Amino acid sequence: MIYTFHHIHLRCEDLDGAIDYYQKMFDGEIIDTVEVRGLKIVKMEVGGQNIFLSPKFGEMVVEATSGNPRWGVYQLAFTVEDLDAVVADLQKKGAELEDLKPEGLMMAFFKGPDNVQIELIEV
Repeated sequence: MIYTFHHIHLRCEDLDGAIDYYQKMFDGEIIDTVEVRGLKIVKMEVGGQNIFLSPKFGEMVVEATSGNPRWGVYQLAFTVEDLDAVVADLQKKGAELEDLKPEGLMMAFFKGPDNVQIELIEV
């Protein structure tokens, strides 16, 4: 059997805010908006990958994001050619930098929506 990657689905406390973030910071593009069993799903392409965003479903109770480590998806990582230029651009757009070049590594970490960390790796 052959498996190919299709998407990551993120549950968003503020769906519109998350959409705006991925559009503004990473030139994310909405490719479709659908409703499945009453749940709005916004399909975006970000960095060449499919990311699906949706709010909570019905009356479900969703645990608040605390900033503490947690199980499940906690990070999205993107490669960049010029880390310093991208970091400067994202900060100019209002992105919150958490860590830059830890231990001299060519990486940066930003705080994304819903406590999802954004990692940038220079290649």
